[in-house]
Amino acid sequence: MDNSELRLCDLRDGEWARVISVSSRGQIAQRLLDLGFVEGMRVKRLFAAPSGDPAAYLICGATIALRASDSSGISVKKTSPAEFW
Repeated sequence: MDNSELRLCDLRDGEWARVISVSSRGQIAQRLLDLGFVEGMRVKRLFAAPSGDPAAYLICGATIALRASDSSGISVKKTSPAEFW
């Protein structure tokens, strides 16, 4: 990961990012890809549970809840919402 990259779980509520890569392995990696976490896809962190885990993300028009242990395997680059429209 270079300096501009961070993990999906490190986004704050309301922040937008683009997916760079999925480094998870096995079935969870395939499931994340099936859900739309592919290179270049935009994603927004909506909110987290009161305990902080899981967090809800908007991707491909769907709201997906992921545990930090799963979202930590997704590398993203923060961006502004204006870049998407």
